[in-house]
Amino acid sequence: MIIKSVASTSGYGSGKAFRLCRGDAAGTHVMSIDEAFKAERERLSVLSVENDIFAAHLEILDDPMLSDAIEEHLAGGENPLEAVASACDDIVSMFSSIDDEYLRARVDDVKDVCRNIESRLAGNFSGSLDIPEGSVVVADEIFPSDTSRMDLSKVSAFVTRKGSVTSHVCIIATSRGIPVALGVDIDMIADGDNLIVNGNAGEVAVNPTEDELSKLAERRIVNESESEIIQEPVEYQGHIVNVYGNAGCVEDVAKAMAAGADGIGRFRTEVVFMRSEEFPTEEEQFEIYRDAALLCGDKPLTIRTMDIGGDKKMPYLSTEPEDNPFLGVRGVRLCLANPGLFKIQLRAILRAGSYGNVRILVPMVTTSAEIDRVRVLIEECKGELSAEGKEFDNSIPVGAMVETPASVFAGRAIAEKVEFFSIGTNDLTQYIMAADRGNSGVSILYNPKDIAVKNAVEVIVANAHEAGIKAGICGEAASDPEFAEFLLEAGIDSLSLSDPRMIPVTKRLIRR
Repeated sequence: MIIKSVASTSGYGSGKAFRLCRGDAAGTHVMSIDEAFKAERERLSVLSVENDIFAAHLEILDDPMLSDAIEEHLAGGENPLEAVASACDDIVSMFSSIDDEYLRARVDDVKDVCRNIESRLAGNFSGSLDIPEGSVVVADEIFPSDTSRMDLSKVSAFVTRKGSVTSHVCIIATSRGIPVALGVDIDMIADGDNLIVNGNAGEVAVNPTEDELSKLAERRIVNESESEIIQEPVEYQGHIVNVYGNAGCVEDVAKAMAAGADGIGRFRTEVVFMRSEEFPTEEEQFEIYRDAALLCGDKPLTIRTMDIGGDKKMPYLSTEPEDNPFLGVRGVRLCLANPGLFKIQLRAILRAGSYGNVRILVPMVTTSAEIDRVRVLIEECKGELSAEGKEFDNSIPVGAMVETPASVFAGRAIAEKVEFFSIGTNDLTQYIMAADRGNSGVSILYNPKDIAVKNAVEVIVANAHEAGIKAGICGEAASDPEFAEFLLEAGIDSLSLSDPRMIPVTKRLIRR
């Protein structure tokens, strides 16, 4: 029997199914909430030395958002176990509503931290998991803390019902060469079943027959041949097309570059801000951007400045309530309204430019005047850094995100002020079609393949090329082979993809 997964990471693994079962966190409270927090803090402090993922868990544990939410539910009459569970639900609900796959994937980290607190409260916290050699671990979902209790050298693959390819578990597994199959009906798998996991094909074979084994072997050969990494840019009808990766953290950059990316077309810095309890300092930002630049080497790292607003709110950044935040103070508008904070980020990016081929990408541009104001702030930062004797990139390229109808119609004027264009199809589609991308009632209208959106893309590319600059696309639509073919015909210069596995696939499609 062969089961298809909803998503998977690359690789191939086989072995006997090891069903990871957890008991409910219920029973007599063996310790107080303070004691549970202290014990978990000690464990995470040790783990965080070797792995930044657990450093992030430590930050979640110490975030007042969690402790305040627990206190609120305790005050409402809930017992400690109920209060932790309710607080977890509150925070998970908040993160799940954010229209960003990477940020939504952080839900697992919150669940993991809260689940361990609950287990400690109930007295059933397990310090280790005894897994047989060569096991395929099968579970409803797997958390980073589960991997910390396993000997990963004994794990050949993970199979789960829930999860995301951007989750920290997938990052951990990928770094160890362990394939993960997600969205699998695990009710069809029993403990001890013989499993073969083909992550490249998104298949899980359960007790395969001889005929199935033969077909699986053939597909594995094809998959491994097709997953060959193409390190150089590719050509389409004599025109060089770069295939970049999208990233939200340094780990994403590493995965994209390992997959053969020609660089990073969009580094989403709002992820950096979402991870912090307060506005990240220049030094904190600089270290992240520098590490990403070093991973890219001489290939471009395109850092998108704060795209905050709309559906992305920062608790430490006070903003006025808006009836329609998607048409309000967001992206470059928010940056220019907070020049002091914006300059902290610009200084960090300029300094990181000394370590690689860094580019600045300005989001939500509507007029060329906004670019002028950004340029003024960049020059101010250069002067300050020079006076302080700090190294920086004095000729860093600046690009504009073209994702509003205004930036399409004002494209020629904007193109004269920047070194490149990057098309954001998510917002561009939303604004052109007047269809909220999160509203199921108008989802039929939210279609980047609509003729109106395609016409806009053609105008954007033409405006860029007339001005002698390049135009790329960093929206999710770039991963659609049909839409990518249209983009190539329109003369697009680069495609930027969120899923690193699609990078070699897309390069092969362009070659053909």
